[in-house]
Amino acid sequence: MNITLLVGGRSTEHDASLHGYHHVLSELRKEPDRVTVDSVCYVDRTGAVHFFGGGPWPEDEKDLLAGEVLPLGAAIERLRSGGSFVFSLLHGNEGEDGGWQGLAEVAGIRGNFGPVLASALGMDKYLQAALATALLPGLRVPRSVLVRADSFDAQRVLQEAGPGSLVVKPNRMGASLLTTCLHDPDESELAKAVAAAAPYDNQVLVQEFVSGREYSCSVYRENGHLVELPVAEVVSQGFFGHEEKHVKGRARIELCAEDPTTKAIRDYAQALFEATEVATFARCDFLVRDGETYFLEINTLPGLMSGSIFPMALAATGRTITDLVVAASGDHESRPARDKVKEYDISH
Repeated sequence: MNITLLVGGRSTEHDASLHGYHHVLSELRKEPDRVTVDSVCYVDRTGAVHFFGGGPWPEDEKDLLAGEVLPLGAAIERLRSGGSFVFSLLHGNEGEDGGWQGLAEVAGIRGNFGPVLASALGMDKYLQAALATALLPGLRVPRSVLVRADSFDAQRVLQEAGPGSLVVKPNRMGASLLTTCLHDPDESELAKAVAAAAPYDNQVLVQEFVSGREYSCSVYRENGHLVELPVAEVVSQGFFGHEEKHVKGRARIELCAEDPTTKAIRDYAQALFEATEVATFARCDFLVRDGETYFLEINTLPGLMSGSIFPMALAATGRTITDLVVAASGDHESRPARDKVKEYDISH
């Protein structure tokens, strides 16, 4: 099986993509009899595309920038006609928000992109929470207020959000970037947190801080069937934000034994995964407080770095990154085709 790795992206999560690329490339090299990387397509931080049609494969950003520069249209055609399965590691905006998913759909690129709607919802915390609670009775979400950064009233938002600590986060970004916990919020602190996020996302989500145990449930489809991966608990000192996620030693991940709580979490995650038709794999995050489960978000392209939760859960079942790539290809090939052409008469 030949694959193209699509990495980088004009995205605030560019660095997550590069770290995932290093890990995925390293893991695929361990099973060369199953998967062969025959090209690498790098989208740099400005959106320019750099293509490598043969090894040795670039490792760092400087090497990635040395590839053949292609106009976007030419790059899309190269991906479409190259014959390889494209495994996308593009995170965040212009990566997993429906942008490249739409390009792949229109251009006919074989890859792990999945449906546009699932990806777009996966990057909108406010709308996905509304959908999740509508579909899954019994699931709760933190009390939330969606604000526009350029026209919000701090006093009104504080009244609507209610008493207690608040979490302020961009509505359509990942990696907990620019996510702030305000333990004693006032108008000035709220305005400052919203202003920090505004250049990257005009929609900012203000939520009650739910103090509870945090869980992350990986979801994975292989050969048409969902595989039960272990639920992970995130153990951190206080609030689990961007630094706690990405600085070694700030938090630890513990794979949980099966119990009624983890089973309920997996049931919720798998139901949402199937309802939105996410492609192959995802990760859903939850909080549990006083026996009630709160939904935080679904991530339709979970991190594949060496220390990320999804690879850890996958490995616990004896599976590898190569298994994931092969499963993604099979998932794409088994997706029912839609007839998009139908003529009809209009008489007026």
